[in-house]
Amino acid sequence: MSTRRVAGFVLAWWLVGCGPSLGDAYERSFAAGQRAYHAGRYEEAAKSYDEAARVAERVKDRDEALFLVARMHERRGAHAEAKVALQKLAETSPDGPRAGRAAFELADLEIEHGDAERGYGMLFDATAKHTKHGLARRAVKRIVEHERERGGDEAVLVWAKGPARVLRNTDLEENVDYEAALALERLGRLAEARDALVALSIAHPYPFGTLTDDALWHASLIEEQLGRHEAAITHLRTLLAARESSHLTGSYERPRYSPAQMRIAVLYRDRLHDHPAARRELHKLYAGHPTSDLRDDALWAEARLAHEDGAKDEACDLVTRLRKDFSDSRYARCAHLVCDEIRPAPNEKPCAGYIEREVSGRKDEDPVDPAAD
Repeated sequence: MSTRRVAGFVLAWWLVGCGPSLGDAYERSFAAGQRAYHAGRYEEAAKSYDEAARVAERVKDRDEALFLVARMHERRGAHAEAKVALQKLAETSPDGPRAGRAAFELADLEIEHGDAERGYGMLFDATAKHTKHGLARRAVKRIVEHERERGGDEAVLVWAKGPARVLRNTDLEENVDYEAALALERLGRLAEARDALVALSIAHPYPFGTLTDDALWHASLIEEQLGRHEAAITHLRTLLAARESSHLTGSYERPRYSPAQMRIAVLYRDRLHDHPAARRELHKLYAGHPTSDLRDDALWAEARLAHEDGAKDEACDLVTRLRKDFSDSRYARCAHLVCDEIRPAPNEKPCAGYIEREVSGRKDEDPVDPAAD
């Protein structure tokens, strides 16, 4: 036997010998539960998992088995039994590894199959106790939606200023403030909403805030509604200022980055009517966001502005690059609309009618070949 094979055998033996001992009785019962579960025999599986929990030697194994008992009852539609199992888990292991999930699941069962109002109270209690749990942020949103259904956005603000105060100085403070700001926006209190969103972005900056980008994005939308277009651009630039770059891996792209860069360009073009600035910002998107699916849109928009501004050579250069880099783009076959030097290939699919109308400025709905769209 080779030295490498001997070493592999010894390592495998060591891992088996030093691994955690779950106990024969636990392993047999848990395996029986797994077999019954995969066969769709959920009641039988629940009994096997319950036995596994009874004989488990470790807390984590016991709690996992108890949780699976509840899950099996849920699978077979026995919601009362599922509640009992989750309550047993909560009482047996109030601070165990499955305590948070059990609390959220128990609240869900009460909401869906019991007293909904009591269930939402349980959901809030679970959220307040398990603020770091993966379900807590979603729970805040669910509670807000429930408050809004009951009393509108004013009720959301009352909740945020009242009961939700217990979530201050926790990981969920940001979520409460964000939902309150959105409620202000929906109520038409735009300046207050904007100020709340900006304050949130400052209190929870990148990389610590989970809603920083969303807050700045919404703040920019509100500024646009208020006619403060330069301010809208400032918020978007603040969002983009946190963009990290690496010589090895390129830039780390968050979902709002390239849309924010595009919005800056659109604001310059459509609101401030500053074509040079818009063209500059569009080119930034193409050149600086290599993974964005908006790059062809940016090149096309830049080429159109160059064409409108009389910069024909630049427009031709841009659409030539577009056809080279994005041959499958819907705009590639429309290049001739902004560059007379380009002629469509004989077998090339024609430019879509709606793009032709956009470039020509026609508002009519002339019949076009359906295949072109």
